[in-house]
Amino acid sequence: MSKITDNFMHLAQDRKIQFKMKDIETPIRTKDGEQVTQKQIVFQTALRIQDKKAVACGVIIHESDQPRVNYQITYNKIGQVTDRNKMPEITTALNEINAMRSGYYRFVVSGDGEIIMRHLGITGEDASPMMDVFVYGGRILKALLPQLEKIEGVDVSQVKA
Repeated sequence: MSKITDNFMHLAQDRKIQFKMKDIETPIRTKDGEQVTQKQIVFQTALRIQDKKAVACGVIIHESDQPRVNYQITYNKIGQVTDRNKMPEITTALNEINAMRSGYYRFVVSGDGEIIMRHLGITGEDASPMMDVFVYGGRILKALLPQLEKIEGVDVSQVKA
């Protein structure tokens, strides 16, 4: 494992965040057409955001010996679009939240209508800013869930991790 991944694991242990960890290897092509294997480490957990609601969340770190790597933080299964006819209004409401309230994160609707919150970034050996963004993401989600509940055509009640 890389120094960045090791540092992130130590920070998680210090903050008593329990992650399930797995490696994902994907074949990709370089700009020269050569096929190489890209490795990512996935850290998965769940976050309780209300008494009866938890969401799956995770951090994906590009595994590399480079001094800086890409990462992605996601909070999944936040809600579900129940009325596709209202998609223009739903996307407008989510974009207003994204513009004014969600900070580093963006709410998006996946192809199957699932609402997720994600952040893309780049980190170095000091993984503490990445960990802070992950922790603050839970706080942002808790704070914004009442606004998401008000969006007509979205159900945030039944979806659990």
